[in-house]
Amino acid sequence: MIAASVAAVCWTLAIEPATARRTLGVDSLRIEIGRALFTSAAVATALACGLALVTVVRAASPRAPLGTAALGLSVTGLTGAALLVGICEGTGTEQFLCSVGYAAGLLAVALGARQARGTTPARSSRSGALPLGAAAVAIGAQLVRLPVFGPADDVSVTLAALVAGALAVRQAAALRDLRRYGDEAAAREARFRALAHTDALTGLANRRRLVQVLRQDAVGGPPCVLLAIDLDGFKDVNDVRGHDVGDAVLVEVARRLSTRLRPAELAVRLGGDEFAVLLWASAADAETRAGEILADLARPYDVTVGPVYLSASIGMAGCATTTTVEGLLRNADLALRFAKKRGKNRVEHYAAADDQWLRRRTTIEEALRGAADRGELTLAYQPVVALDEGRAVGVEALVRWHHPTLGSVPPAEFVPVAEEVGLIGELDRWVLREACRQLSRWLADGYDLWVSVNISVRELHLPGYIGQVVDAFVDHGVPPDRLILEVTEHAVAVDVEQMIGRLAALRAVGVRVALDDFGAGYSSL
Repeated sequence: MIAASVAAVCWTLAIEPATARRTLGVDSLRIEIGRALFTSAAVATALACGLALVTVVRAASPRAPLGTAALGLSVTGLTGAALLVGICEGTGTEQFLCSVGYAAGLLAVALGARQARGTTPARSSRSGALPLGAAAVAIGAQLVRLPVFGPADDVSVTLAALVAGALAVRQAAALRDLRRYGDEAAAREARFRALAHTDALTGLANRRRLVQVLRQDAVGGPPCVLLAIDLDGFKDVNDVRGHDVGDAVLVEVARRLSTRLRPAELAVRLGGDEFAVLLWASAADAETRAGEILADLARPYDVTVGPVYLSASIGMAGCATTTTVEGLLRNADLALRFAKKRGKNRVEHYAAADDQWLRRRTTIEEALRGAADRGELTLAYQPVVALDEGRAVGVEALVRWHHPTLGSVPPAEFVPVAEEVGLIGELDRWVLREACRQLSRWLADGYDLWVSVNISVRELHLPGYIGQVVDAFVDHGVPPDRLILEVTEHAVAVDVEQMIGRLAALRAVGVRVALDDFGAGYSSL
């Protein structure tokens, strides 16, 4: 485009008018020969200038060597065209000067090419304005020619056709590139979309894909059941045999789940060792298939270090149990939680009663924090009577909790929650100090009593627990032998050696120890 455009401008505004003037009155053969020479020279000169311009504009730095070569190429083209004219009609001086310029141009090309050896090639681009600008200048030259020199000749028409053809080819190439880029962009988008909805390790769908399918088809649609699956004891595989073995097991789990799928069903890895399966089936059919999946996952996993034995827990929730995707996922997770709670290696259905239990437990956990500071906890004292004397010789301190909205919450309900969430230490310390405070009042009033307090084995294992007990009876002026700490039999059997040391330390400071729930735990005691 650049070469044809420059040639058209040169021919239209300079060469053709000059040829017409200089060949005026000469025979027609001489005119045709001159025009042919000028046309060839114009095209060659335009090509040289176009290549020089593109080279300098598109090349990477440093551009000086390439600029020298491009300048030499342009000078060679221009002086070569002038030399052709000089040979036909010029004088000896004109021919000599053109020859010198032609040689100088060739020398500049050689020097520039030698210096530019090893430089970065020119950048290819069809998006620049340079070719379009050259075509616009060529069209402008034709418009200028009409009022000045008259109608266009055959050469001008030919050059204009070359410019138009080059422009058409350029646009066709740009359109082809645009389509190719569009196809590549669509392919990349599809690939990225697949990666965004696929688990990288197992190749199963991920949580995002599951949510998408549930939103589109499941909730409010045909009967379906969501299985939430968790591998029992998988953490031990990673800790003992390494994560490579764990990854191999996960890949095999994915393969086994995939073989159990029917058309349009979905197996998902939610993360870690948690999976899910979306079944398009009735509740009865889904229960049968869940049992088959449970048995399939219990088969040994053959890996490089030997067989790995695992079981799984499965929670089931039907799409009819809720009207939202989030609710369905929650129901399946809740059923899985109770499958774990009730012994693992089993299938549990979602039940509204379990949901209510969890909601109440969560409420109790939140309300239990700060209950002592709010004055909601009290102690009830159950007397211990000596049968031979018929009088109370001691009391057992029993904690009670009365919440403003929950009402009276029994210890059997809130004490396990306190142990599970780490609040049992705060609760034990409050009971211990409150019991010592009440005992000091009774002793001051002349009552000959002792008080027993239930303690958590978790707290008993803490190194600073002995000091807390000493501070409690010292601060309230209670003799240590009037304080009895009760520990359950089954709890004592955990880490027996450390427990013996803790109990001995308590007895060393004068505190007595009682074994609670005797006969309900380990007979060795």
